[in-house]
Amino acid sequence: MKTHAILISSIMSLLSGLSAQPETSLTRSDFRVLPVLSANWTGIFYQPKPNENMVEIEFRSLARSFDTYQYVGPNPLRFYRENGLNGENEMTYKLAGQVNLESPEMLILFMKKANQMNQISKEFSLVAMNDSPRGLPLNHISFVNFMSVPFGCRFIDKNVILQPGVSQPISLQANLGEDLFVALVLENNNSHRVVLRNNWEFRNGNRHLVLLLPPKKAGSYRIRAYRITEFVGENQRFNPDWSPPQVSGQ
Repeated sequence: MKTHAILISSIMSLLSGLSAQPETSLTRSDFRVLPVLSANWTGIFYQPKPNENMVEIEFRSLARSFDTYQYVGPNPLRFYRENGLNGENEMTYKLAGQVNLESPEMLILFMKKANQMNQISKEFSLVAMNDSPRGLPLNHISFVNFMSVPFGCRFIDKNVILQPGVSQPISLQANLGEDLFVALVLENNNSHRVVLRNNWEFRNGNRHLVLLLPPKKAGSYRIRAYRITEFVGENQRFNPDWSPPQVSGQ
């Protein structure tokens, strides 16, 4: 009888284990936000953890947010706007944009979509990049292509294809302080049209983002390029060789 009871107990435990649902895998990431161009950058919310209250994001103009936001939840990360009260006098929210998180430390770039005629479409185009020293190291540059087409890029002595999204970082270490030529071309009717030509100089101790944005006027081939520079030379996470200057004794 005792053996029979143990057998029944074992079978029930096995069935219970088979019927139990696996826990939902959660993404954990700290992120900052950076707005691109002019838009209504107030009233944008996210949910830090499942079942927690919404938190409003605070933006700075063409700069990383002061605050770092923590997120533990499903991937993709979603952003919302308020959508009015329901019958129980509780605030409801509508989706404004979403983006996949691929690193524990992210920078999320927001750009308002140009065409909002389709009400089903989200409000923002979002690009997320690894914002750690590995994702964009000291004395490196990355291009962020906000358009749906790739560009051919001639930079320093390299030919690079810039696909939509974030490019791999390119080292500037051997060319700091030099006048560097950069050109972008777009394939058009089996020919190549130059859409950007410039000369840039880069100083030691920085890292750089170049945002490639659509032309101001429809039909134009003059794309816009915004260069964002961040000094990280005195941050030991980016520059392990740096140490604070010694203060001599009185």
